[in-house]
Amino acid sequence: MKPVPKGEVTRFVWDTSALLNIKEPNPQGYSPGHSLYKDFSDGWLPGPYFNIYPSIAVFELQASISRLHREGRKMLRDFYIVSENSTVYPIDQKLIYRCEKLFDAPGFASLRGSDLIFACIAKLEDAYLVTLDKGFSVVASEIRVVDLNESRDSPKYRDLFRGAKQGTDAL
Repeated sequence: MKPVPKGEVTRFVWDTSALLNIKEPNPQGYSPGHSLYKDFSDGWLPGPYFNIYPSIAVFELQASISRLHREGRKMLRDFYIVSENSTVYPIDQKLIYRCEKLFDAPGFASLRGSDLIFACIAKLEDAYLVTLDKGFSVVASEIRVVDLNESRDSPKYRDLFRGAKQGTDAL
């Protein structure tokens, strides 16, 4: 695992729904996940940035692609998201120990399965959690959530970052 940089780096934890959305545009060809991901390389979001892909999300993404294939839908399995600005984050005993106090914390105690993992990583790494899952509203006071549901037709998520683009301390 590449270490997650600290300091003046904006970090993003991607849950499975957001990763899958990168590959699933609407009928007009737009996807909020793809748009956000593209905003990094286009320089729309002020850098530097770092993407964190929990290892369980990578497996869940592959399982979702397999399900789509069984249903007769087409989606490329290849997905080149790991770069010099990202890492696949291990789900291991070290992470469990680091998260121990979060398991009973308000909001976190309501989350289940991989959602708890994603929220814990976002909290530990002081990162935005990128998602299409409304269930993270229970931890919105504890972590920063980029809810892509509000951006299904246009990149409304950019409102979260407008001040930073203009040089203020919005991030």
